[in-house]
Amino acid sequence: MAGLLAGCLLMLAVPTFAVTVKQYLLVEAGYPVYVNGQEYTSGEQPILNYQGNTYVPMRSVGDILGADVQWNSELNRSEITYGDGIPHANNAFRHLQTTGSNGRYTVTGEARVFEAVMNYVVFAGSDVVTEGNYMLNEGAPAWSTFSLDIVIPVDQLPADGTLQIELFEYSAKDGSRINVIPVVLETF
Repeated sequence: MAGLLAGCLLMLAVPTFAVTVKQYLLVEAGYPVYVNGQEYTSGEQPILNYQGNTYVPMRSVGDILGADVQWNSELNRSEITYGDGIPHANNAFRHLQTTGSNGRYTVTGEARVFEAVMNYVVFAGSDVVTEGNYMLNEGAPAWSTFSLDIVIPVDQLPADGTLQIELFEYSAKDGSRINVIPVVLETF
């Protein structure tokens, strides 16, 4: 009787374990992958394809781009840091560039924000120097190019420290700032 009961329990447990296992069929990609004009090649870590999506090892791509790829054992996750570690794009802003000095700056890029209104605040350290908004040609979901000119009077420039602009949009749900992205204008 005990054997029959144990057998029944095992029969019920096996399908339960099988449901949680997922299998993926990856095939070696038959095409090259280029990163910044450099072809990725590795006999040990091949390029793989799954349902039309290409998979390349993160560390290999990070090495080509000069990004730092690390395993964070405390948080149990992979982390990639590129450049200064400050994001240069998010869901609302991309291709950001700054030019200028001594209180005259131009920030260019692309934005896709609610009702085509992007907002900004310029900080000298933690002090707000100026703030405003900028009307784009198109609202989300389209990307619209912008060229934002910022003029800061010389007497409001920091003697030392960083002058930074934060680009953002206001949430249509609750009016909070969302998609905030900081951009350094100048370091003194």
